[in-house]
Amino acid sequence: MLSRILTIAIFTLFSYSFNNTADAAIYVYEAPNGSKVITDSRIKKPGYKLKKSYATKPYRSGGQSSPYHFKTVKSKYDALIVNTALKYDLEPSFIKAVIHVESAFDKFALSHAGAMGLMQLMPATASSYQLKQDHFNPNRNVEAGVQHIKDLMERYGSDKRLSLAAYNAGAGAVSKYKGVPPYEETQDYIKKVMRLYKLYKKEI
Repeated sequence: MLSRILTIAIFTLFSYSFNNTADAAIYVYEAPNGSKVITDSRIKKPGYKLKKSYATKPYRSGGQSSPYHFKTVKSKYDALIVNTALKYDLEPSFIKAVIHVESAFDKFALSHAGAMGLMQLMPATASSYQLKQDHFNPNRNVEAGVQHIKDLMERYGSDKRLSLAAYNAGAGAVSKYKGVPPYEETQDYIKKVMRLYKLYKKEI
């Protein structure tokens, strides 16, 4: 029953359109049974207690001309990134490049498609790595995201381009096209990550 409530809570968050560029508010409630409910609308049902709320904006990746994507950033999550990447035998510079492009190091990042947190994990992907709530927690989000990348790297023989393609467009798309899919967004995403990866390798 508890897992069902948590699932409902997660999908409540994504049952609304994120096409509006205005600030969005996230509300965290305690349900009558003690479970946590995360939603982007107020709950007026009896027994639900508002624990906290915060404002955020859907994350929009800059265009190719944006210089931000092509310079390194000193992030307050650097230690977390390095430690988690090494835990799964991955290059910290690669993981940091992914996070840079995915969320710009904004732990509250929300995409229009419903991806969350530093590593922009979709609910189904996050859930498969035991992340079913508290998606904006940096530790839990990065842990799940790095595990996902580790699995993709193992699946594609440590091929970073294919792993990135699957991370962005899904493994189904990679299988369908027998390689990087011909999606402009995915190809641009790979270029950005790989370019930043090379820059971060000089620093980490």
